Amino acid sequence: MKKTFKILLLIIIIAITIALIYGSYFYFFSNAPITKGAIEYREEYKKDLRLDLYLPTKTVYEKSPVVVFFHGGAWITGAKEALNFNRFKVSINQLRNDGYAIVSPNYTLARKNSPPFPNSIIDAFDALGWIELNSEKYNFDMQNIGVFGESAGAHIAMMLAYSGNKFEPDSNSRVKINYVIDAYGPSFLEGLFDMPRMDSLNMILDKLPENIRKKLDLTEKLFGFNPYEDSLRTILYMDDYSPINYVNKNAPPTLIIHGNNDRLVPLSQSEILKHSLDSLKVESEFHILKGVDHAFIGINDKQRSDVQKWIVEFIEKHTSFN
Repeated sequence: MKKTFKILLLIIIIAITIALIYGSYFYFFSNAPITKGAIEYREEYKKDLRLDLYLPTKTVYEKSPVVVFFHGGAWITGAKEALNFNRFKVSINQLRNDGYAIVSPNYTLARKNSPPFPNSIIDAFDALGWIELNSEKYNFDMQNIGVFGESAGAHIAMMLAYSGNKFEPDSNSRVKINYVIDAYGPSFLEGLFDMPRMDSLNMILDKLPENIRKKLDLTEKLFGFNPYEDSLRTILYMDDYSPINYVNKNAPPTLIIHGNNDRLVPLSQSEILKHSLDSLKVESEFHILKGVDHAFIGINDKQRSDVQKWIVEFIEKHTSFN
């Protein structure tokens, strides 16, 4: 057992070392947005939560349209700085060069006995409130606000775009969301939770020592209770926090990008969303990346270039200056 833990410790040390080297490379040698232009870093938008503001690198408009980006991480990990490491930095740099401001907030993550919902969604609304409150200071165009997320962040972006004021009933904010970009995000939590792969993951966890298993038990962290012990409560919980249940005829235009080999969030999650949007005649685009897994693993250069193009063109198409 001691030998096993020594090996595990060594693997962790090596992983951290690689992450530091990898991170340094991305920050300084791969055109990370944080290395360009003016940035307001770690702005507190509510108690214990901060955001980063990436101002336009070129003045194009009298007031700056705003794109709000939500990081991924399965609602249990991730950070606002992911904007500099992930698959979208080319489009982010292009948008800033085209006169857009980018806001990347942290949000509440799951902890033991403290699920991420609804707090992470409320946080997203509060980030919009911060943008509204500081619109004059940073010259934001409040008529041109859009939201964008990947994976869990896409789920939060969709909840923000589709749910109206359900999670902020007392808010005086009137921020209109012009569009939402969903990159491989879950739209239907019940379909995600019931996947065979979730059962496979639980089988693997069951074989680990109890103290390790408890730390890695994602289901109880995400639900805040044991979902297997109260099926009715589980279904209601998943219904409450599934974006698909809030799609309506007034939903903003939606761009969906998903790999057909996604083993974490299956393509069916986006197919269901697209069908719902079409049935309500909500404008949407759906791009399927062949042979691509979650987080764009396996993407080729042509597909990567297409993704950046789709994002920039969709955002600029839905930026209005009437």
